[in-house]
Amino acid sequence: MNDPSVLFLQFRKPLVEKMRRDRINGSIEQLKHLLGQEILSQNPESKLEKADILEMTVSFLRRQPR
Repeated sequence: MNDPSVLFLQFRKPLVEKMRRDRINGSIEQLKHLLGQEILSQNPESKLEKADILEMTVSFLRRQPR
């Protein structure tokens, strides 16, 4: 069956998912740049995974005065 609404959803879902991933990756990249020295001091040579950047961000924010 070639229901146009079904076809639309089949094409739309991967695009929406890609846009979501791109937003997440962009935000993680921004965090990486904002943390700059914090990241370099902990892992100067290694390639950081997204989870590493998020963990460092949480750690950094917890150390900030309220």
